[in-house]
Amino acid sequence: MVHNRQLDKYDTQSAIALIRQHLDYASWHDPVKLTLKTVVDCQYITCMNPTAGSFLVNPRLQRHFSTFAVGLPSATSLLTIFQTFLDGHLKNEGFPAGVCNLGSNLIKGALALHKEVHENFRKTAANFHYEYFSCPRCLRVCVCI
Repeated sequence: MVHNRQLDKYDTQSAIALIRQHLDYASWHDPVKLTLKTVVDCQYITCMNPTAGSFLVNPRLQRHFSTFAVGLPSATSLLTIFQTFLDGHLKNEGFPAGVCNLGSNLIKGALALHKEVHENFRKTAANFHYEYFSCPRCLRVCVCI
């Protein structure tokens, strides 16, 4: 994540400053040995939670990244996506036709449950454990059946 929940005791975000330093200079200074540590062949992929944490990213860090904003697919799209995966799994594993026919209802139930949790539990950086009840995790339960 490129935004921390809160600043440290010095009102900074040290981890983000270290990433920026590496991207700018390809190295870090070792404060114990007083030497330069060069780090090569390293790539960063970052993300941000659009509903919690700090929404400001240091422009000196952000200039190193391409920024994409992706919204959640519609309920119909989610149903189609997850139903395709579950139907394929059930058929490939040789489940009886009666079980295969339950796939649509399982997905609809899981999506309805996810919607209720999403609407009734406030998701913040302080309550990050709500993220563990995400739609893919919820649907993993169905696949494990």
